[in-house]
Amino acid sequence: MMQDSGGRYRQRAVERRRRVTLFLIVIGTLCGLSYWWGGENVRSSEVAYKQQAIKLQGERGELEQTLTSLRSEVQSTQVRYQQLEAKYQQEVPTGVFKQLTDIVKKQLDSGIKPERLSFVIESARPPKNCSEPVSKRFVMQTPVYSGPHGNVAFGNGTITVTGQGEPAVGQNGHAEAWYDPGKPVSISFIQIGGKETVKKGLLPIQHSMVIANKEYRFTVAAGERSFISVTSDSCDSP
Repeated sequence: MMQDSGGRYRQRAVERRRRVTLFLIVIGTLCGLSYWWGGENVRSSEVAYKQQAIKLQGERGELEQTLTSLRSEVQSTQVRYQQLEAKYQQEVPTGVFKQLTDIVKKQLDSGIKPERLSFVIESARPPKNCSEPVSKRFVMQTPVYSGPHGNVAFGNGTITVTGQGEPAVGQNGHAEAWYDPGKPVSISFIQIGGKETVKKGLLPIQHSMVIANKEYRFTVAAGERSFISVTSDSCDSP
């Protein structure tokens, strides 16, 4: 009986060692599989990261190439804009040239033949034998001014200039005797013989007229209170 008990004891001890050994083998196998699986994941992640890095690097290169191309296009567009602006400034009329262009267009639209207009323009010549400008002044007439009729003469009485304006309004709201230079006026240019030309509008007013072989040029502007200043010269008519 004691022999059998000792055999059972040894058998149980062997069984326990076998179970422990099996457990350790299972644990070791699981640890090995986990390590291997973790390594595979790391390697897979590294491959994925490398592929992603290669892809991003390629996209970066494409973006840099696109950016370089866009910068080149912007520079080309700026150069083209500057060329167009310079061409516009050269070809599109401005200032006095635009005024002359508008006048030519208006004359053509009214029915004047281009040949006739070209002849008139080409016939124009710079003024010659011009006199020194002379300035004179007169008192402007108004509906409430009862003084003497104001006028001035030029060209040894060849042309007389006179005019009428709107009365100025005082602080009390009543009309004054002097004219208001900020309102439209009516300026008359009267030749010997009675022929009259009237120009209406805001001051200053410019006017020219040809009599015999002389062209008389006038600039009418506001003077001191009540007065109109007229400056005139004369040149040989073309």
